[in-house]
Amino acid sequence: MIFRAAWVVPVDSPPIRDGCVHVARGRITCVQSWAGGVGIPAAGSAVGSAEDVLNLGDCILTPGLVNPHTHLELTCYAGTTPPAPFWSWFRELIRLRGGPDSLERERGSVADGAWQSLRSGVTCVGDISRRNIAWPELKRVPIRKVCFAELLSIADSPPRNPAELRSAVAEMAEDDLLTIGITPHAPYTVPADQIRAAVELAAELRRPWCAHWAETREENAFVAGRRGVLLEMIERAAAAAGIDGGGRGSLDYLEHCTRGAPPGALAHVNYVEPREIEQLAARGHVVMYCPRAHAFFGHTRHPIAEMRRAGVPVALGTDSLASNQSLALLDEARFLATCGARETNSSSPGDQAASPEFSAAELLRMITLVAARALRLDDQIGSLAVGKWADLAAFRVATPPDDDPVASLLGMESTVAGVWVGGARVV
Repeated sequence: MIFRAAWVVPVDSPPIRDGCVHVARGRITCVQSWAGGVGIPAAGSAVGSAEDVLNLGDCILTPGLVNPHTHLELTCYAGTTPPAPFWSWFRELIRLRGGPDSLERERGSVADGAWQSLRSGVTCVGDISRRNIAWPELKRVPIRKVCFAELLSIADSPPRNPAELRSAVAEMAEDDLLTIGITPHAPYTVPADQIRAAVELAAELRRPWCAHWAETREENAFVAGRRGVLLEMIERAAAAAGIDGGGRGSLDYLEHCTRGAPPGALAHVNYVEPREIEQLAARGHVVMYCPRAHAFFGHTRHPIAEMRRAGVPVALGTDSLASNQSLALLDEARFLATCGARETNSSSPGDQAASPEFSAAELLRMITLVAARALRLDDQIGSLAVGKWADLAAFRVATPPDDDPVASLLGMESTVAGVWVGGARVV
């Protein structure tokens, strides 16, 4: 099959006007200009006749977008909580999740969130499931996924310790579209030795790991040894589980917990000092920043600009629909392009002046190639390159671009003309 479009955007090389992508057996075999003809696909590809060409017309063809941080099981809570400071929202979410039918409600909303993602051009998600309920649901949806089994030591249901985490992982069944991931939830819910055990399990299995880190000032204060800063019920449970933070700075504690392990992906990282940003860069962790959720919680300015200058790879994610308006990554990138990383208490991009901080090309990398790196899949997806999976998304904008398709895609509303995963059309 050959996909032809007015613009092909490989991400790791310049956009191609009137370009084409050759696909065989689900993988990309050639990316080039149409140049008035079909061209020559890579060796072994038997594509060439006119019937094998899908002409997408004036579309912009990109790699499928990659959402490295989301909680699809929370899709059922969309619109149930108004914007609020994190800990107020967290208390309400705990209450909602404590309802008698919450497990089945959440299980039933996983596929809904996955299909919403696909319809917005997202072909891969990094999904975290508290009770390990999402992966069987996601196996029935043709979306690529890293399903993170979550260790939460203070929880009332498994996985609550490394043995239960290992058991949960053993139950999961990988396939071409599903990869197992490991996540110790956060430094205030998992003790250091269990965080270490979780990342060591990920290293043993050669699978990605992630964690929520430096999400709030209160979390950092708790890790540094202060008490009375988190919700009382959280601090009681943390004390019972032997979680004390060790009296360290947030990134020092991270190094204490993960020394010797491969780098991971860290969700949010909203509150770090300049020295800690240098630590992040040296260690090679990827930061997963969720701009609209950041605004939903009224956090102060995110240090993404400083991270980028220091060489920290930053990907964009959506978090969940319990704290966001959609699972569309293009909305996330447009919000950041409009609002920048400044302090904001608004989740509406119209409430902020336009920001020159991020180029369109940088923003697209944050939701494709860098996001794939966060999931340790950047050798398989995230750009249009020979040998990678043919995960593709075609977008149509109101005014076809003359010279900069990425700026057009991020600068105006678009419609999804088609989505393919492993070369198979799914939307």
